[in-house]
Amino acid sequence: MVLDSTTLPAGLERSFPVWGGPAERLRFLLAWAVLAPSRHNAQPWLFEIEGDELRIIADATRALPAVDPDGRELAMGCGAAIVNLRVAAAHFGHATSEEVVREHRRDGLVARVRLEERRASSPENEELFQAIPRRRTNRLPLDGREPPTGLVTQLLREARREGVSLRLVEEQQRRPVAELVAEGARRLWGSPRFRSEYATWSRLNRTGRADGMPGWASGRSDAAALLQPLLLRFTNPARVEAERERWRALGTRALLVLSTARDGKAEWVAAGEALERVLLRATAAGLSASYLNEPIEVPELRARLRDLLGEPGVPQLMLRLGHGLVVRPTPRRPVEEVLRRIDVRYRRPALLARYDPSLALPRPPPPRPGAGAGAPGTLH
Repeated sequence: MVLDSTTLPAGLERSFPVWGGPAERLRFLLAWAVLAPSRHNAQPWLFEIEGDELRIIADATRALPAVDPDGRELAMGCGAAIVNLRVAAAHFGHATSEEVVREHRRDGLVARVRLEERRASSPENEELFQAIPRRRTNRLPLDGREPPTGLVTQLLREARREGVSLRLVEEQQRRPVAELVAEGARRLWGSPRFRSEYATWSRLNRTGRADGMPGWASGRSDAAALLQPLLLRFTNPARVEAERERWRALGTRALLVLSTARDGKAEWVAAGEALERVLLRATAAGLSASYLNEPIEVPELRARLRDLLGEPGVPQLMLRLGHGLVVRPTPRRPVEEVLRRIDVRYRRPALLARYDPSLALPRPPPPRPGAGAGAPGTLH
């Protein structure tokens, strides 16, 4: 079965394995974890369960070397999946603890999450949980209405919970930022490697594949979705794509940039966690989101964006928020395909480095050695 945001089985919540062990509960919670966004909808995650511990592993076979050579967005996708799991665990009455592996490892281990004691959920967490199956990447036009009053402040708080900064691009910065977006799109789409990689992850509208980008996600007809991979390999749409992205940046009422204090694996995971919290909170408020990440995916432009914004941190992602049409969800691989191993034997180790007793209560970010005092692309 191809799992997507509308095919969570009816009544799934009522089948939570209350009388099962922690391993069975973690396996159940993965149905929400896999609904996280990822670049090109590559879904670059694998999972292993041992007792009450879930290990999140980066799937190197789903890396995107042309657009994401360092694995930054791959780590962000894994971080987003972690947040979905934490939110779902809280909904079903479990606190969690978490430990991110800072160094790059040959086995791809990104983080470990453990189920802790029973704990009631909160109204704030319930809003996020209900938003998980409704969150979409909306690459269609968004209208010019302003976000609800106070929402941007809420989003800033959500990002800060993960030790990440979220900055609203100010009106006087909008045009120069839009030019950076256009220049980034021009460079990326002008690269044959990028176009080939994009074509590899493009899908037909009637695809049976459980990953990648169906044509309808970008508003393409059946015929256009069929021809797109071929056209990308033999034509250069850089000028058209640059102009399209420029106008998206100029026409968006809320243009936001996520930044971290440093630029390493742990910060990338934190950025993905912050991103998903922001997306879920925006979804709960009835807003759509998509990404204008081109200037961050080109190193030279990333530095220019940082200077233009006066950002003390390192930009990790740019997104636009607004009101738009409801779009269909992109497909997801089933849990059975991404769960590599499960061992139901129960373990009772000490708490992991980061304990999350209640997602409704603010908590400071974990200390990051060497972090300064400053404020700490398409995903589907």
